[in-house]
Amino acid sequence: MHESELVKKAVIKKLYAAGCWGKGHMLIDRFKSGLPAHLRGEATNAVKDLVREGLVCVYGKTKYGLAVHLNIIRKKEIEEIIEKEL
Repeated sequence: MHESELVKKAVIKKLYAAGCWGKGHMLIDRFKSGLPAHLRGEATNAVKDLVREGLVCVYGKTKYGLAVHLNIIRKKEIEEIIEKEL
């Protein structure tokens, strides 16, 4: 599995575990804290790819940075991605 796919799954899992649906959101910088040092640069690119794919939505800009949340419309697909990893 490619590194970018691993980072995408990590981002989805982190948002799912935190319950970031709709109003719940998480800053992009928070994804970097849970990744190994050599993958931290991929976090921003992975979030951008997930937004393009429609799995993650941009919540908006906060005073601390850009925030995102999971797309509730694609909840079933997101849960399937998480279950594949287990």
